[in-house]
Amino acid sequence: MKKLPKLLYVPGLLLMSLLLHGCIESFSPPEITSASSYLVVDGFLNTTPSTSSQIRLSRTQNISETSKPRVEQRAKISVEGDKGSRFAFTETQPGTYQLNAATYREGEKYRLRIRTSDGKEYLSAYVPAIKTPPIDSVTYQVGPDESGVQIYVSTHDPLDKTRFYRWSFDETWQYQMPLYSAFEVVNKEMVYRTEDIGTCWTSAKASRIIVGSSIKLSKDIIQDALVTFIPAGSGKLRMKYSILVKQYGLSQEEYEYWTSLSKTTEGTGSLFDPQPAQVTGNITCVSDPRELVFGFFGASSQQEKRLFITERLGRFISPCEPIDTLALGEALQTNDLILNEYAPPGASNPLYVIGTADCTDCRLLGGTNKRPDFWR
Repeated sequence: MKKLPKLLYVPGLLLMSLLLHGCIESFSPPEITSASSYLVVDGFLNTTPSTSSQIRLSRTQNISETSKPRVEQRAKISVEGDKGSRFAFTETQPGTYQLNAATYREGEKYRLRIRTSDGKEYLSAYVPAIKTPPIDSVTYQVGPDESGVQIYVSTHDPLDKTRFYRWSFDETWQYQMPLYSAFEVVNKEMVYRTEDIGTCWTSAKASRIIVGSSIKLSKDIIQDALVTFIPAGSGKLRMKYSILVKQYGLSQEEYEYWTSLSKTTEGTGSLFDPQPAQVTGNITCVSDPRELVFGFFGASSQQEKRLFITERLGRFISPCEPIDTLALGEALQTNDLILNEYAPPGASNPLYVIGTADCTDCRLLGGTNKRPDFWR
């Protein structure tokens, strides 16, 4: 029997990644250097009314590869109900498939069907559509030394039926550049800026798996489960920070999958951590049952709650200063940004203070100067 590869890098899920460094020479067994490319399924059926669902397909890759993981394009994806329902996904961008909002029957179970462009077919087990209870609260606590902020979520199911939960989050923070540019050159004329390039917003998604369970409690209550810790030194808390926490109810099987995946991907790094293991999920290859498939297909509604934080934590020491003062003619020709103008005593024409773009234009740091719709 052919030995299965033990070390794989799975995009999005980061499955079973482990690097061993030798003191004398590197160790590169065939299982690492010639690992097969297996299908990775990332996504679930979102049964929340007026909400779309998304499935991402990609391939595992050799752990030594440095290129981006290959996405699986031109696949046919559908969701089938055990009472006859069927919904088809559409590929909206390479490797990403979307199902628009639909109406789902109460009590119906669903499974995922995938047919790749090479003719292989993959099928998940039927899963129940879980109705997720609302989030009770999202709160935060500042560390006693102001080193950061811990964010917590609380929820409960009055019917005591959910018991297993997963959370993810989207975070957005506002930041400001050290120098402010009030003027710009348009058609060889000095004019006031029509948009602010000194204040921006940037966003990020959760990078770790967050699960919780009340199975050992008499009541289905989750109180102050830790969602994330934001270090003050990250820069996210200097002005205003917002986090949107998303909550999903899970079956016990799906909870065990995410828990095992968390231990494998986040607890591997020392001799005392759990050793990597294969965490494949509930999807199989119908065309070749021996082929590995990574991912778990689940179905649930989504609950969410947003929190704003304005603690203004974190020191900021800027080396940025204006670099020169120019007359109008020189200012119209400069590649630097125009900060301000001033009129020296007795001067007939104003002078213009200039600064470098990397100290002035917040968009260069990857953010956008378009205020988010939800910002307040």
